[in-house]
Amino acid sequence: GAVFLSWFVLLAFQVRLIGAGSFKFHRQLGFLSLGLALAIIVIGYLVVRMTVLKPDGIIAGRPALIGAIFPTLDIINFAIAYSLGVLNRGNANAHKRLMLIAAIMMIDAAMARLIFGLGLPGTLIIRAEFSLLLAILVYDLVKLRRPHWATLIGMLLYIAAMRFKLSIDGVSWWPAFSQAFFS
Repeated sequence: GAVFLSWFVLLAFQVRLIGAGSFKFHRQLGFLSLGLALAIIVIGYLVVRMTVLKPDGIIAGRPALIGAIFPTLDIINFAIAYSLGVLNRGNANAHKRLMLIAAIMMIDAAMARLIFGLGLPGTLIIRAEFSLLLAILVYDLVKLRRPHWATLIGMLLYIAAMRFKLSIDGVSWWPAFSQAFFS
């Protein structure tokens, strides 16, 4: 949890550095994010693996072998958005959107715990997360008068992942793949 929280703290701090004009320090801290992103991916994998290997493991209300699709796609989407953000660090508009999208891609578990902890319906998870992406789109439309390509990629990644997550119960090959991938 501390590693994942560190991402959000670093993200907020990086935004403040840019706002203050501290571009050099922002770039230096950006190198720290490489290690943090790698830690997020490795720890995410290990946590899912630990749950999948439990005989009674449950993820997203499903047996762990099936529910593993939820954090697996979150980790993959985080890695894609983060990598694109790093590759586009010379393009401020793309970079800031992709780093924010990377953060949104990994809040699924925390959002689920919050929503279910409050006794609210699970459909609110998708609505809340997609609303965050829509906020970026609205920002684009106000500031740029058009959607930015990075925002569209983020939305497409999210929609594709959510569609697959929600149809996983009907995917016959996933449990065997999950077992092999996490063993």
